[in-house]
Amino acid sequence: GMGGVGKTTIARAVSEIIRSRFEVTCFLADVREHCEKKDITHIQKQLLDQMKINSNSVHNKYDGRTIIQNYLRLKRVLLVLDDVNHGKQLEYLAGEQAWFGPGSRIIITTRDLKVLKEQEVHETYKVEELVESEALNLFCLKAFKQHEPTEGFL
Repeated sequence: GMGGVGKTTIARAVSEIIRSRFEVTCFLADVREHCEKKDITHIQKQLLDQMKINSNSVHNKYDGRTIIQNYLRLKRVLLVLDDVNHGKQLEYLAGEQAWFGPGSRIIITTRDLKVLKEQEVHETYKVEELVESEALNLFCLKAFKQHEPTEGFL
């Protein structure tokens, strides 16, 4: 979905709710931004570090892919990849289903549905933009801890 509709917030909330069902978990925020500033090996190392796996032997994206695959193939993994914008990012971070043990889940947020189709992602959920009344209600709940704005704020 489009930027700012809450994909990252939803993915973070879902991962917090279900994380106890997994042996290892990892939330990689802003994959697109990290790939623009650094290369994919930086994110691979981040993934391994979050999962308490030594990342010192990652010298290139191929090493990273092999290590991720070897260490996680027998584990039940929850991996969240936030703001993915290219299929290669998925290829080097989450490869294919065989990289992860039975019951593993990968949650991907993206603005580009084509990325998911290219990688043959099984299920998708499109986050819709809130209508104005829903947006106002959510804002009031966060800002004023009530469903309507405090007197004089609207």
